[in-house]
Amino acid sequence: MFSSYLKIALRNMRRQKGYAFINIIGLAIGLACCILILLYVRDELSYDRFNEKAERIYRVGLHGIIGTNEFNGAASSAPMAAALVQEYPEVVAAVRINNFGFPVLRYGEKVFSEERFFWADSNFFDIFTVHFLQGNPKDALNRPNTVVITESMAKKYFGDENPMGKLLNADRRRDYEVTGVIEDVPHNSHFHYDFLASLISYEQAANNTIWLSNNFATYLLLQEGYPPERLEAKFEDLVRKYVGPQIQQAAGISYDQMVSSGGAYGFFLQPLTDIHLYSDLEGEFEPNGDAGAVY
Repeated sequence: MFSSYLKIALRNMRRQKGYAFINIIGLAIGLACCILILLYVRDELSYDRFNEKAERIYRVGLHGIIGTNEFNGAASSAPMAAALVQEYPEVVAAVRINNFGFPVLRYGEKVFSEERFFWADSNFFDIFTVHFLQGNPKDALNRPNTVVITESMAKKYFGDENPMGKLLNADRRRDYEVTGVIEDVPHNSHFHYDFLASLISYEQAANNTIWLSNNFATYLLLQEGYPPERLEAKFEDLVRKYVGPQIQQAAGISYDQMVSSGGAYGFFLQPLTDIHLYSDLEGEFEPNGDAGAVY
């Protein structure tokens, strides 16, 4: 039966070659478009899932209303990470990340301005999945003025030389010792870095105690199985304890007075795997995607 239908179809195609050609081309284009769309959707949904602990990683966001100014930011203060670990046993670890600027790096005759130069706490590799080609993730960022670089940057600056222990000069002011070489950051990450320097290199910024100065992205690793909404429910107490006194000092009013007058200041959690498609906060490291283009 099927062979008969196939013979009839082939006979009709021979008789109407132009019409058949148009149909086949149209079908091929349709299938190609369908495949491309499926690949795009699959890629968009894969962001940050290469991290082995992705389902337990959250970024701390900030919502505030001060006067007539309302803001929703991806940044939090320097003391936030330590306070989270100290106050809440369900927070296994917390790390701060920042890209303070675009330093000009020098090695020998090679000089480049680098936009993907980040600073991070030494426990960065305990939270995020990073594959080391050289160096030890346990101590790579334990000392000031150390930096971990990607494989691409190792080739860019050092060619066939072994980069370990070499010094990269930043802005003619500071030398960073290369203590690790890692695989390039996967494309499906919501932020990309080529250099990751030890945050303790900037002691003043790292040890800042001002809760109203929000300069860091803070990511936390939550205890397995612990509901994030339970942690969020405790954040108001954190604000009252640490932020409230500084609001009083800076504005001359208590936290309760600020709230009663229409103000607000609070933290929320964003699942790592939601950031690319669902986050559009002030201070994002990179432009994110749009869930509306996927669903």
